Amino acid sequence: VKDSVKRFWDLGFRGADLIVACYGPAVGIFGKYERVERADGTIVTIPELLNIVRESALKAIAGEFTGDSLSRLYFVWANLYGISEQSWDDARLVIQIGTENDDPFEVVRKSSLFVVKGQSCHLALLRDRSDHRHLGEDATSPLIDQLHQAMLLWKQERRSELVQYLKTNNIAEHEPFWKLAQALFEVLPRGEEDWKLISALL
Repeated sequence: VKDSVKRFWDLGFRGADLIVACYGPAVGIFGKYERVERADGTIVTIPELLNIVRESALKAIAGEFTGDSLSRLYFVWANLYGISEQSWDDARLVIQIGTENDDPFEVVRKSSLFVVKGQSCHLALLRDRSDHRHLGEDATSPLIDQLHQAMLLWKQERRSELVQYLKTNNIAEHEPFWKLAQALFEVLPRGEEDWKLISALL
């Protein structure tokens, strides 16, 4: 699957198409055998195989970042599309694939990770999320929420509160948090306010 992601990426596949394209090669190998079993003898079903493929594809796209599903979805989307407008249909597929949620609009409404306008949407940046109540308020919040909260504190020049926030939420030495920041630093457009804030935090 990792090889498939690279190959299809080089061929120009993006978004849900990239992930779905990886199903074919994996199912092809799976289909060579009469049955596929785990070490304990239980059979691996096709739906289970597709879940494995989906997870593997998302991990291959997300690279070093393996945090919570919403933060990974945010990063994968940023990697695939940046901050450009995309069709809602494509977003719906990527969200369903990335979160295993049957209602992608509920994910969008609850997480505020995307801004939906009619039949299109784009990734929500800090300016779109800064008035979101309880954004990253505790250590159980998605890492993207905690990163945006840290960025907001930096932007508002509330340095002592930022330091306290990092300590209270055990973020200062939390590797996945900094991997997410580094990953977004690599894929967000240079010159965007979010990129500048992440750069400053790093």
